[in-house]
Amino acid sequence: MSRIQISIENCTGREYILFPACAYKGNQFDVLPKEYPPILEPDEMGVNLETVITDVPRLNKDGSGRIEVTTGDVSVPCVGIFQEEDKKAVFVFTIQQIKGRNIGMAYEKGCVTLTWPAYREMIYRWPHMVKNEEAYVDEEATIPYQKLEVPCESIEEFFEIFFRHRKQMKLNDDMPSEPFWEELMQIQLKKHNSMNWFEEGQFYGSNTTESEGNAWETGWVGGGISSYALMKLGGKTEYERGIKTLVHLFRLQGESGLFYSGSNEKGEIIRERKYKETEGLREFSSVRDSGDAFYFLFKHFALMNDVPESMRKGAERCADAFVRLWNAYGQLGQFLNPVTGEILVGGSAAGGIVPAGLVSAYEYFEDERYLHAAEDIGAFFYRNFVQRGYTTGGPNEILQCPDSESAFALLESYTELYRVTLKPEWLSCAKTTAHLCSSWVVAYNYKFPPESEFGRLEMKTIGTVFANVQNKHSAPGICTLSGASLKKLYEWTNEECYLRLYEEITTTISQYMSTENRPIYSWDVPKDATSKGLNHVTVPREKLPEGFICERVNMSDWETDRCVGGVFNGSCWSEVSNLLVLAERLAQ
Repeated sequence: MSRIQISIENCTGREYILFPACAYKGNQFDVLPKEYPPILEPDEMGVNLETVITDVPRLNKDGSGRIEVTTGDVSVPCVGIFQEEDKKAVFVFTIQQIKGRNIGMAYEKGCVTLTWPAYREMIYRWPHMVKNEEAYVDEEATIPYQKLEVPCESIEEFFEIFFRHRKQMKLNDDMPSEPFWEELMQIQLKKHNSMNWFEEGQFYGSNTTESEGNAWETGWVGGGISSYALMKLGGKTEYERGIKTLVHLFRLQGESGLFYSGSNEKGEIIRERKYKETEGLREFSSVRDSGDAFYFLFKHFALMNDVPESMRKGAERCADAFVRLWNAYGQLGQFLNPVTGEILVGGSAAGGIVPAGLVSAYEYFEDERYLHAAEDIGAFFYRNFVQRGYTTGGPNEILQCPDSESAFALLESYTELYRVTLKPEWLSCAKTTAHLCSSWVVAYNYKFPPESEFGRLEMKTIGTVFANVQNKHSAPGICTLSGASLKKLYEWTNEECYLRLYEEITTTISQYMSTENRPIYSWDVPKDATSKGLNHVTVPREKLPEGFICERVNMSDWETDRCVGGVFNGSCWSEVSNLLVLAERLAQ
């Protein structure tokens, strides 16, 4: 095995450690190992909860321990160290693989270690760290790397340095071919009208691969978001169905003004959260879900010929609920009671999109209270999360692991605050948050195993976005935004790097769509074949229907080697991201 050790002087254990898209602040947080999906029990909840994560690669809270991953686990093959006391940043960059095998990357006690072939003592097998049983491969090769050591005053500067140097090794970053946007739009319209429209409940559902009878999730993965894009892209049918979807959304509005998170295909509210004990909290929803729906409500209103008074009142009730929440707690929490408006689980950046929604409410209702709250909340999130080098808790099923979704939501909020106020501080916040967001975006084209589905199709990973440090896949698009905030930054700053990042994210999504002319096959075989004891070697794999985009861009082996460069047969939120991109590019 080849091994290179790069020592970093004067490390004390208090350094900020970055593995892009894999570890932020070394993932040095409280840990609760849980099965998927991880759910806090009532006795584990609290308003002033310290950040709590699942069993992922991490250092101990005192800086001891070891993070040991491969280049498939990161968006950029890089380890970054910020030494605040010495005002210094160190980045060690390498390449993805040699002779078809990934390079190993580790950090421990002020030392970055690169190994080839990669070998880990402990390996992440979703959702736990387990002892590695893989065979040790004894082979030698020269491992290319570059060490960048520069003065650095703050976390903000640290991420700007990363942003400017994320392509340091000049790996292949060719873009996919320009999509046929109009053709993609027609495929998506047809798919969503035939598969995502729930006739009984009268709404565009947020998924078509149902889980536990849940045909709708407010916000997050598309409920109340896809309908906006479909209304903007489509015609009479999509417009009318979009309005009906809003009617359904307001059926889910709780007494507090916040929204319940889910419904079944009939439109019936799913009120309960499952716990080990049957006694406990029953009314439970996510601030992320309500925040997403709130923000996109005003985008719907802008397309509507006439907004019913009941919907105006519903939007106003939601805006007031967020203001009350902020005034009562000085935070927005993560999980809430939609009846009382109380925080059940606090201490995350899950409500990052809420300031953007309050800016829209300020413009729509001409009420200064909403803008004041938006600015106060935006400043809180920047001070308590962005300036610390991580945001947490955006997805509802990762506890409070660092994630990309809350970061991009905050970027949306800061660009909206700047657009309305033109205060330089919000532009500065937006730029720093964009630099943080860039660490979640794959900066090059990963070389998939040639026998994998993505290897067969020669998929490009440039511009795909890692979800979070728990669910270790990259994905087509931002969950669940278009990335337009990056384009705005380019327009305001004239810096091409923001436009390039926007183009990478938005152009790459469509290549992951299965079509009749270019089908994508899953790693699964039909269920009737499985019941007969057959497998993917003896029968054809499942073909994803036209218009399906699966969220998996598996560079990591978190789901075992079999799943690298492959997908399950699923229809996911990435289609909603694609719709938002199409709406931005094609609809005026």
